[in-house]
Amino acid sequence: MKRNWILVPGLCLGLAACLGGGVNSSGDQNQDAARPDPGYGGGDTIVRFALKAGGQPVGCHTRIAGIGSGQTQATLAEGMLYVHDVALINSRGQEVPLRLDQGSKWQYLNLALLDFAGGSCKDPSRDDGDTPVYQPLAGGNSEVVGSVPADTYTGLSFQVGVPVSAKNAKGEDVALNHQPAHSPPHPILGVYWLMWEWQSGHRFMRVDLAPEGGVRRADGSTGDRWAFHLGSTDCQADAAAVGGYRCGKPNRFKVVFDRFDPKSDQVVLDLQSLFAGNDIGRDDSADFGCKSNATDAECRPIFERLGLRLNDSAPGAGDGGRPLDDGRHSRVFRLEKTAR
Repeated sequence: MKRNWILVPGLCLGLAACLGGGVNSSGDQNQDAARPDPGYGGGDTIVRFALKAGGQPVGCHTRIAGIGSGQTQATLAEGMLYVHDVALINSRGQEVPLRLDQGSKWQYLNLALLDFAGGSCKDPSRDDGDTPVYQPLAGGNSEVVGSVPADTYTGLSFQVGVPVSAKNAKGEDVALNHQPAHSPPHPILGVYWLMWEWQSGHRFMRVDLAPEGGVRRADGSTGDRWAFHLGSTDCQADAAAVGGYRCGKPNRFKVVFDRFDPKSDQVVLDLQSLFAGNDIGRDDSADFGCKSNATDAECRPIFERLGLRLNDSAPGAGDGGRPLDDGRHSRVFRLEKTAR
């Protein structure tokens, strides 16, 4: 990475200082300490992410203590998500897109894949119905790498999901979420257990947990995974749409932090918060977990915590699968200072 370039304040520290009212001649530092952080100056930028359960870092096969409403012990089996349209917010409130490094194998156009489990959690002997098109990318990834022009930046925004399309360098629309499963435009769109062929798209987020003792049903049967898969649903073929499909419930959502400095902050996806309303040790619905099915009761608490509307607010409203707010009140993503 090249070093970041930070804007250097001019000789005059502000209008009040220019007029003689900004400096306390007694040397009192309280006023200086109370000033807000001047912001991040732009240039080459890394936005760091982390997967945690409360304060516990989580990786492949990490044992998580007391997760969900049943306080179940579990290990992580899968932990991946896509983010797109990552932007820094400048001091004027404008969202400036992060120009993603296209040399990174984890990024394509405006889309990035985060793999907190490093792909190694996938059990090759387990057949879960996915078509083995591509093997996982080697290693893991918890960063989005790019650049923004010089400015004063004070915030961050990003979208969770795979967009329908994005513009390439020629200004052409490239289908992303819906494209031929066996010929994806980039390897991050060909990771086969993130493909969702029954919805003709991709899983935007996949977090599978393996509870100790399995997932119990009322009839006495058990499963080995409680799985959360987020993706667009109610998808129908539409030749007029980019990629050939249109989905009634997009299930993409935005996250916004008004105060963010990439030099010192990281974005944390907190599994304790994500699963707080679900008992991952049992499930009596059609799926073991939540697969974004609008009729699945297990999806209601987890969608609410994500800030997504699971169903239409009223018959015919057409707002199912849309965000509940502007993304500034996330209950599952938070910021924390890095140890760097």
